[in-house]
Amino acid sequence: FGSSVCSSLHSRIPPLLQRRLTQRMVRCAIPVLSLLLAAHGALAVTVVSASRSGATARTTEWRALAEVNAEGRRFWVSQWSGLEADIKRLHDVAAPAPAKKEHRKSPLAGLKLNLEPKSPADLLPALAMLKGLYEDGKERIGKLNVREKDLKAQYETKKAEHDRRIEAVEAKFKNNTLSAEWRTNETRDESRLWNYWERVRERQHKQYHTSLKIQHGTLEKTKTMIDMYEKTISGKADKTTVAKQLRKVGGGALPDIVFLQAAQTATVRFCEQATNELHGAQKEAQQALSVEVE
Repeated sequence: FGSSVCSSLHSRIPPLLQRRLTQRMVRCAIPVLSLLLAAHGALAVTVVSASRSGATARTTEWRALAEVNAEGRRFWVSQWSGLEADIKRLHDVAAPAPAKKEHRKSPLAGLKLNLEPKSPADLLPALAMLKGLYEDGKERIGKLNVREKDLKAQYETKKAEHDRRIEAVEAKFKNNTLSAEWRTNETRDESRLWNYWERVRERQHKQYHTSLKIQHGTLEKTKTMIDMYEKTISGKADKTTVAKQLRKVGGGALPDIVFLQAAQTATVRFCEQATNELHGAQKEAQQALSVEVE
């Protein structure tokens, strides 16, 4: 009924007036449509801009992570290589002279050390080398501590940046400039990035503690060897006191041999264990890095 009435009324309006009314309605509708389109476009631009901004920030962070991993690999290759070389030098000083087998270059080549000393004077070159080894170890520990402090500060900075990005996503969602779908996507991508940072930091901290433990053990054994050499050279070694000290270091009863040889035996055993532990840490770090990359 309503449509028939409207049709009846419309038929009674002169054609000229009909055209004018239609034109006026179109003119009135255009500004409204323009406003609606502008509002929709502004919202779309805001969403796209926010998405591009977030994607750009994450791309930058992924690049930073790649650089951190690359730098970490370089550092630990150098660190562990130097530590293993120090352990090898300590081992070669403490170990008895091996029977002649295939020829291979020793890290002590050129140092003119007497590995089978017959008198206290024969111990002087080895003592000097041990003291140098001890100072190198202290320097390496200092570098490890500085690096760990820097990495901890870097982690705290990244944590603050992550929190700010999550807060920004929530703020945009609440003021209706970010849709629920975009909020979910942004939060998911940001969380994935941060989880990677956390795994990297966990690996860094574990490598630090492993290296520090081995390095401190190496220093302890080096210091024991230095003390033994100095007491032997000076002729002031008290056999009973030295025996107690060696039992503490060697973890067992003092063999019925010369106390300096006992110190050497305990040191050799430590060097072998430390080398195995170092190789295990290297393998574990490589496996952890492979998992992170995947």
